[in-house]
Amino acid sequence: MNFILYIFVFVYYIESIYTVQKAKADSILVEFFPIYYFIIPCMIGTMIQGFFFRISMVWLCVAIAFILVYIEIQISISFIDDLSGLYNRKYMNHYLNKLQNNKTKHVYGFMMDINDFKAINDTYGHQKGDYALIHFGKILQHSIDKDSVAIRMGGDEFVIFAKLKSDEEALALKKQIEYNVRQFNIKSKEPFHFSFSLGIAKFNGKNTDAFLSAMDDSMYETKNMHRLMQ
Repeated sequence: MNFILYIFVFVYYIESIYTVQKAKADSILVEFFPIYYFIIPCMIGTMIQGFFFRISMVWLCVAIAFILVYIEIQISISFIDDLSGLYNRKYMNHYLNKLQNNKTKHVYGFMMDINDFKAINDTYGHQKGDYALIHFGKILQHSIDKDSVAIRMGGDEFVIFAKLKSDEEALALKKQIEYNVRQFNIKSKEPFHFSFSLGIAKFNGKNTDAFLSAMDDSMYETKNMHRLMQ
């Protein structure tokens, strides 16, 4: 009977891990997802108690797992933007620190802001302005894959960091974002439409400050062109 119970427990553990991997594949924010912090201590406790029946370890390990989950949830909350549900500027700094420490290459940054966002607030009110930020965040989240992250820096400014192999892939991601924005403008029943300025830069593997500046400069070139065309 105990053997059958242990089989069911381990099936549950495997199913939980599968759920996390599926969430990653669906581009759900799971970097700080706490399920591993719950599953691993519970698995250890189950295995110890399975081999040594007189040692009660499961509940001790469950208690440890809950403590780890609580800590991890607090970390996760601190990295998530309350309004858009994307990662926030604090997480961006965390990401850039990892990038610089690991000397990672083939990472592209996409910095963008919503054109004439103030007009949305002034015309339709701040509640609609918040809806605009939420919708734009969803567009970005659905434009990227599991190896990329979308971040709201603040206000109407957003950043995407994507691991890409070439400038052609970066251009393809830019076109995907533009396509998704057009689809929103066509299908949405909201009174506002989106236009945005976007700048792209590639990380040189050394200086993250220069990386941010290159994105910023590229975005403002696009923004100035938008103003000239109005």
